[in-house]
Amino acid sequence: MTTLAGSLREACERWPDRPAMTFRGTTTVTYGEVWGRVETLAAYYRSIGVRPGDRIVCQFRNCPEYVVVVAAAWECGAIHVGTDNDLTGPELAWIVERTEASVLLFQPWSDAGDGLDSLGDVRRASPQTTVILHEVCPEHEGHACLWELLEQAPPANQPPPGAPPVGPDDLAVLHLTSGTTGHPKAVRETLAGFWSKMQFFADAFHPGPDDVMLLYLPMGHVFGVRLGLMTLLTGGRLVLMERFSPSLALQVIAKEGVTVLPGMPTHLNLILGTLDAGDHDVSSLRWIVSAAATLPRGLTERIYADLGGEILFVYGCSENFTTLTVDRDQILAGSVGSTVFSGPEGTPPDGTIQAVDPLDHTALPAGEVGELAFGARQPVRYWKAPDAATDGWYYTGDLGRVDPDGQVFVLGRLKELVNRGGLKVSPTEVEAMAVRHPGVADAAVVGTPDPILGEAVCLCIVPAAGEVAPGIDELRDFLGQSLARHKLPDELAVVDEIPRTVIGKVDRPVLVASVVADGRLRERVRRR
Repeated sequence: MTTLAGSLREACERWPDRPAMTFRGTTTVTYGEVWGRVETLAAYYRSIGVRPGDRIVCQFRNCPEYVVVVAAAWECGAIHVGTDNDLTGPELAWIVERTEASVLLFQPWSDAGDGLDSLGDVRRASPQTTVILHEVCPEHEGHACLWELLEQAPPANQPPPGAPPVGPDDLAVLHLTSGTTGHPKAVRETLAGFWSKMQFFADAFHPGPDDVMLLYLPMGHVFGVRLGLMTLLTGGRLVLMERFSPSLALQVIAKEGVTVLPGMPTHLNLILGTLDAGDHDVSSLRWIVSAAATLPRGLTERIYADLGGEILFVYGCSENFTTLTVDRDQILAGSVGSTVFSGPEGTPPDGTIQAVDPLDHTALPAGEVGELAFGARQPVRYWKAPDAATDGWYYTGDLGRVDPDGQVFVLGRLKELVNRGGLKVSPTEVEAMAVRHPGVADAAVVGTPDPILGEAVCLCIVPAAGEVAPGIDELRDFLGQSLARHKLPDELAVVDEIPRTVIGKVDRPVLVASVVADGRLRERVRRR
């Protein structure tokens, strides 16, 4: 199998004059230009002593240079580590120190230069790490600037002298987990493993040279970088957005003829809420790719009706276990696919995913709700942390069930369950029903302290545009048509927005802190 860097080189040599990436509506980079920049940066890496196996941390927002950074690391046999752009100084310093990074690619989290102070934390924790700024920042003139480096002429026919060959079992990336309960873990993924996941996606919807993918999902996360590189390896064009905006996304879809639209359910809901058939042309779309959270049936129906493309739904985790489906009936029913999935590290599909008892991990009968577990032929390898799945199973921490016909349904996170008087309530299940109410644009459920129940079910809603927020009694009546009584909200909080992570998941710790700190937000149901 060829290396990932070699595959991108082949694509760039095959289509040198074809547009590879469009950025900010004005900048277009060809495939030939991409590879010239990769060679230039790889040569710089070698000149400062980067060697195979070194870690290179990239903290950039989405931009054409992100692809160059990833490929240049692989060209040197180094390991790419992607992370969020808006980390605090201590958070970024911890990642750089933990991975013992040789290089940090740094970009302030705003164009105004905010966030530069975090470099001080990095320098104090890892003074040996070379810092390369995305662009010139007068406050830190002592660091190299990527834009200036890439303006240099690429070296002519300069193979890495004496570099050992890079094989499929060598590491390609460290994927950082979300770290919602503490510091993130870094999942080790080989070149073969990274390749197999891209192939798994490609086999489902067959991207090709005529495709244009709009990518606002951060390339610092595994899903974004995989989709972006897959597009380039198949000759398509990436249209990159630094940050998500539903109105801008709709403009870009029409202007650029976007054919593939990845988005989390939250993104898609906001796009549909902004869509005006008279003003926005979305006829070019052929695929909508979604992940990270379940798709409520009402949202799914609107995607098919108003965006017009087919849906590819992906369920998986940073630990490299994945299942997917493109079947309309499965997606409308809420299924995330069948028990056949792509195994870790490029192994053949095991065909095993099951619900187990969360306490003793014994298998549950078909249809019963438990913790979802993936069969694992090889342990999950972390960087400087104990392996997982050493007993042949990876336990996801997700609540779900597997029906007798093998369809998998995800109901939420075990750790996010609200313990209401000893009865467990899945926030995801309540949220999926709440957004069906015409007066609700977005919703999230959290547990709040309650002297009698232990935890109360607090439903937080964003009212639909132009609508008066429904009251708690109205919502309980509405939800009571589909949900058991103990799942109905005890409290209602009307908020301006639901805080979410960069990949669209509800940021529950932030939401809990907000609604608990301001009790005035909450309307409580009268207990009889």
